[in-house]
Amino acid sequence: MMAAQNGHAHTVKALLDLRGNPLAMDSRGEAPLHFAAWEGHQQCVVALLPVTPPTPAHPEAYTPVHAASYRGHVEVLKQLAGAGWPLTAKNSDGNTPMHHAAAGGRVTCVQWLVQRGGDTSMQNNAGLTPLDQELVTAVEEGDEAGVRSALDRGARPEVTVPTIAGVSWSLLTVAASEGHEHLLSLLLQAGLSIEGGGTTDMTPLMMAAQNGHAHTVKALLDLRGNPLAMDSEGWTALHFASRQGHQQCVAALLPVTPPTPAHLEAYTPVHVASYYGHVEVLEQLAGAGWPLTARDSDGDTPMHLAAAGGRVTCVQWLVQRGGDTSIQNNAGHTPLDKELVTAVMEGDEAGVRSALDRGARPEVTIPTDTGESCSLLTDAARGGHEHLLSLLLQAGLSIEGGGTTDMTPLMMAAQNGHAHTVKALLDLRGNPLAMNSIGEAVLVVVVVVVVVIVDVDVIFFYYFYNCYF
Repeated sequence: MMAAQNGHAHTVKALLDLRGNPLAMDSRGEAPLHFAAWEGHQQCVVALLPVTPPTPAHPEAYTPVHAASYRGHVEVLKQLAGAGWPLTAKNSDGNTPMHHAAAGGRVTCVQWLVQRGGDTSMQNNAGLTPLDQELVTAVEEGDEAGVRSALDRGARPEVTVPTIAGVSWSLLTVAASEGHEHLLSLLLQAGLSIEGGGTTDMTPLMMAAQNGHAHTVKALLDLRGNPLAMDSEGWTALHFASRQGHQQCVAALLPVTPPTPAHLEAYTPVHVASYYGHVEVLEQLAGAGWPLTARDSDGDTPMHLAAAGGRVTCVQWLVQRGGDTSIQNNAGHTPLDKELVTAVMEGDEAGVRSALDRGARPEVTIPTDTGESCSLLTDAARGGHEHLLSLLLQAGLSIEGGGTTDMTPLMMAAQNGHAHTVKALLDLRGNPLAMNSIGEAVLVVVVVVVVVIVDVDVIFFYYFYNCYF
């Protein structure tokens, strides 16, 4: 593979004479012929063709023809075609070599493939023809001439582009996401909507704001992009700019985004900036009149969010502007309590010590998904954070838990398969015979297995737990 990739034809021949395997594949399933075709090393291709049969040599049917097409090596394509390699094979995405040639902007390769019977109307799994693929690539790369050329030759501007997030974007959204403001008017003239399209709920303006493309944000606003549009979570473009700390985008959006709760749960850009620690953005928002003490649906203020995110500088800034460190959310937590809760949930021992040292209350409880509440020790056990147990016990918590749940820390650890935490709780005198409201306990047989088998396997633990509960 190395010799083929680097164009050492004599070395390739010598390795073949020494019984080097031409069909060996790397982790991506590519053989030496793929590498030679990708690099356009014709002499290496000549040496490898007789010993590399014309079958898909890649687990996703990505052939050397695809590789040569994407890279624009027409002469290699001629060699491969002469050896019987198919020119219309599809890979796992449904892309033919012509799709790859179009994606790479290899016009000569596209023309050559068309002359040999390539179908320009064939669609891949995303519904894109090779010409559509050429348009998509040109938009992604900000190639205005390429976009114009593809549109003039019949590429469909309304096609959408699949993303790794499982949603699809319009081409205008793609352009905005990449910061290609020079393409916006052209794509709008082609019939696209300023608010985007596809299955994503994010508008082009949100994408530009999230990625920090201030000039694109301004261009979209000039083109009447709606700054108050919301995604499914109720976030506006200002939320996204605030989360990422993009101050220029925030500056562009503030004049057109009034200081009112712009989230369905009153989760404002101030909450976002606080959680992610962007003090400069907080200053911008405060200067524009955004409230610094708004509550979301959980009763959390921006200070709660700053504390939960461990953003000490933001907490200090909010305090200096009159923030109340004693204000409680719906769960009865102050910002400092919230910091402690978050540290326990994340298993952050240093964070737990810091919060306790500064006066956080270890006796606070945490709401659960079942509508009950549990102690911090119970939550630590549930998360398998045995390194926090002694620290929380020293802070005054009970080994048997607390809150409204009837599950003890030992039960929680057992239920979630944390064998080391179970052993630690037993060492700390957790009661294995305690029962919940329906009479379930961590039975003696489980205790014996955990105590006797020092390096107990979680599989055995689950076996006994499932058999005896």
